[in-house]
Amino acid sequence: MSSTTIGHTNRGRRVYLQGLAAVGWAVGMPYSVTYELDTIILALDPDNGKRKVARGKGGVVDLEGRKVAQWAQRAAWCSVVYDTARGRIYIVRDDS
Repeated sequence: MSSTTIGHTNRGRRVYLQGLAAVGWAVGMPYSVTYELDTIILALDPDNGKRKVARGKGGVVDLEGRKVAQWAQRAAWCSVVYDTARGRIYIVRDDS
């Protein structure tokens, strides 16, 4: 588990994850995104994933925009939990 900031951009809020190859998310792997109340779930999805892990800094996922802003609300930080056995990453908003 780690934590990261929820940044601000012109397009809304942003969660930027890097170094994902170290947890089994190689560049080019397709994944899907699910937004829940206080959690964003990233799941490796070779059949239906519409997004791919981007090149750079050991594999990058860059989420930004209106959906991230709605999820983030006023939070400045989030926790990131890597479930390597299931091929998932859980991004949990830190409301404190």
